[in-house]
Amino acid sequence: MPSFLTPLALALGALAIPIVLLYMLRLRRTEMPISSTFLWQQLVRDREANAPWQRLRPSWLLLLQLLILAALVLALARPFVEVSTITTGRIVLLLDASASMQATDVAPNRFAAAREIGLDMVDTLGTDDTMTVIQVSDVPEVLAAASRDKLVLRDAIRSAVAGDVSADWTAAMTLAAAGAVGVDELRVVIVSDGGLPPDLPPVPGDVRFVPVGRATSNLAISALAMSSLPGRPPELFARISNYGDTDTDVIFSGYVDGSEVIDWAYRYSVPAEGYVDIFDIALPDEFDTLTTRLTLPRNAAENDYLAVDDVAYAVRDRAGAGRVLLVTENNIFLRQIFRSLRGVTLAEAAPGESLPQQEFDLFVFDGWLPDVLPDGDLLLVNPPRGTAFFSLGGTVEAGAPLQVNRDDPRTRNLGVTINAVNLRQYRVLGGVDWATPLMSDGGAPLVVAGEVEGRQVAILPFDARYPNTDMVLQPAWPILIAELSAWFSPQRISDAAGSLPPGAPVRVRFIEDADEIAIVQPGGERVTLRPEGSEAIFAGTFQPGLYRLDLRRGGDTVKSEWFAVNLFDPAESRIAPESSVVVGTTTIAQDAREEKGRREYWRWVAGIGLAILLVEWWVYHRSLRRIPRVTLGGLRGGPRDVSRRSSLWARLTRREPRRSGWTRTRSSTRGRL
Repeated sequence: MPSFLTPLALALGALAIPIVLLYMLRLRRTEMPISSTFLWQQLVRDREANAPWQRLRPSWLLLLQLLILAALVLALARPFVEVSTITTGRIVLLLDASASMQATDVAPNRFAAAREIGLDMVDTLGTDDTMTVIQVSDVPEVLAAASRDKLVLRDAIRSAVAGDVSADWTAAMTLAAAGAVGVDELRVVIVSDGGLPPDLPPVPGDVRFVPVGRATSNLAISALAMSSLPGRPPELFARISNYGDTDTDVIFSGYVDGSEVIDWAYRYSVPAEGYVDIFDIALPDEFDTLTTRLTLPRNAAENDYLAVDDVAYAVRDRAGAGRVLLVTENNIFLRQIFRSLRGVTLAEAAPGESLPQQEFDLFVFDGWLPDVLPDGDLLLVNPPRGTAFFSLGGTVEAGAPLQVNRDDPRTRNLGVTINAVNLRQYRVLGGVDWATPLMSDGGAPLVVAGEVEGRQVAILPFDARYPNTDMVLQPAWPILIAELSAWFSPQRISDAAGSLPPGAPVRVRFIEDADEIAIVQPGGERVTLRPEGSEAIFAGTFQPGLYRLDLRRGGDTVKSEWFAVNLFDPAESRIAPESSVVVGTTTIAQDAREEKGRREYWRWVAGIGLAILLVEWWVYHRSLRRIPRVTLGGLRGGPRDVSRRSSLWARLTRREPRRSGWTRTRSSTRGRL
């Protein structure tokens, strides 16, 4: 049964009385002097009584004007009906804007359906209800704060956009809990397809969950990586996951360096709720970037409702010490470790020989030093003498156990492996205040590394062969040399190693005296960063794809580097809608409790009134064209052209209507018309 929020406005319906009276009132004629009335006697004969009121006659204009008034009065009275709603009171609406909400099992997608739920909640808000709208993305955002204005709330909900990111529900719940300050009863409504983490903090107040979505079918590239061994082409590793409940076939294709031509395409059968690992795809010898894609064949057993995880990207990792010259007297432990390191091109020379003239990124001297040290990074193992930046003392016996500097990232992976290492003897290092000790024996440094004289230098003052130490036979040896090799690597523009998740910040470095860094995003947009120090942070990695960093100096690009952003998140790719979520220690199922809200219809009524007004305008002007006109001269274009009908506006302003008929005349030779 419809009701009214402002029923007193219905009293304005009394305005219909003066409108009707205006139609009954005889309007005053305009008197005009003429030379004689003799020729006009038949025309000027009055056929109606000259009374101030006349009989009300049927009129379409009167009916339309009364309908307009009725529509305006009803709109002012704000009619409403009670409807079932999710909740009322002080509401915090959490709209899930993560990647899974772009699934198309609900037309046009789940996020559009979630916005419609939010808009429906706004329509049923009462006069005392307020709503806060929070978009839950990688960084939750408050779109509208504790507002009663339905226009503001609708605009906020319509402005929300789902992204290709994972949602930070912990931060969103913290924002929601902040709205409970000073509120007796807070109502939190989560509109999502589920996939919330199980360790969410509790929220004060009543929490409701509204699930969105129907289907489970989705295929995704859940992992993609490349690696290469020295002297061999890079190898591909990929995983294709099927999150649906039906076995299906899929085509896995790849493109290198942004090519539009498919370099390879293979068909795989992926089991339901399982995955397929791929190792056997040959890659070209030389390339920088790789793009892979999933495509369903025509006879696929199921649909793929989420597209963002069907494409994955990888960048060839060229990290490593680069070109390395090893000078050793047949130390197989050094030779083998550098041959197995990724990103290393190894050249060898014997002690006492002239060093090759080509450029090297790292020089490794084992048990021997040239008279003049080359200009480059140095790894000195068991040096026979000191140099300008360090000195050597006598040989001492090592104690046990050895200690590791656990605060240094170059030894973070040694862990407990160093506990089993035995060392017989070493030489005492001196003059190494410029270096950081990585390993020590009772305070005496055994491995140091640092920068001196414009180069990176690491020193191991002991014979790295068995039987002097069994480190070379244990995992601690390859771990140590690999970490040092990574430290010796040419400095990168960014710290983006491997694949980044969407929204992850990237630290970029202004090396080589660069004055700017241009970042080319996957869509082609370009962002330029200028130094305010030696580093800057780029946080615009919201779109999966390939990003190129161009290091520029004086307008010229001096170095370029790529990194990849991928959505490898099972919580987003597993699009099966959940029937419940856990907040704090409480499991919240789809809420069957429904409260009563108010759905107002005044906008519709006001719209109907506007439409009737347009009809009234059309009827009035149409009547002017159809009704014949009479002039004093009997022809159109005479001194006065009037019509029979009048609009309400003419009556209200007491203007002379354009109508036929003649005024009362006086019986004289000079009359008034």
